[in-house]
Amino acid sequence: MLDQIWQSLSDAVHMPGHDFALLNLATVGLDGDPKARFVILREVSRSREYLGFATHTGSTKVAEIRAIPAVAATFYNRNRLVQLRLEGVAQVVEEDAERWRAWQTLAPHTQEQYATLSIPGEPVTDGPPREDPATAFQRFAWIEIRPQRMEWLDLSTQPHHRWLFVRDANQWFGQRVIP
Repeated sequence: MLDQIWQSLSDAVHMPGHDFALLNLATVGLDGDPKARFVILREVSRSREYLGFATHTGSTKVAEIRAIPAVAATFYNRNRLVQLRLEGVAQVVEEDAERWRAWQTLAPHTQEQYATLSIPGEPVTDGPPREDPATAFQRFAWIEIRPQRMEWLDLSTQPHHRWLFVRDANQWFGQRVIP
């Protein structure tokens, strides 16, 4: 079952339109309140056991992850009636070489979103936003999540099937649990 989870996450990155490509990410806000938003899953590595996504360096989620790296995420595949919940530790990748590698995987139209000098969430002014495409990479943040706990709930079966996996040191332990 753990292999199936990782395969489903990997499929989300490589199969256009896959339901798991959009995940709901929850962080602890700087005010201590929970914050949730959708992000696009951009990379999955089973061997390194992480999930990756891109965001703007000025976004509040970057500051939240730096302050408290504990995150939770949910995925839902409406076609297969499967829910995946995970909890883990996120980090903002600081190494330019790794950020550049991730940047290169983005489509040009996605890279262009980082050209604006405005900060996400700022009020819109009367004029057009100032842009500097030459420095877009400087505003690109790459986030990696290392899952510590994953729950798979399959609602397509009767009875429903639910699995819980917990990572302890370098090993996953899993068992079927009551749905």
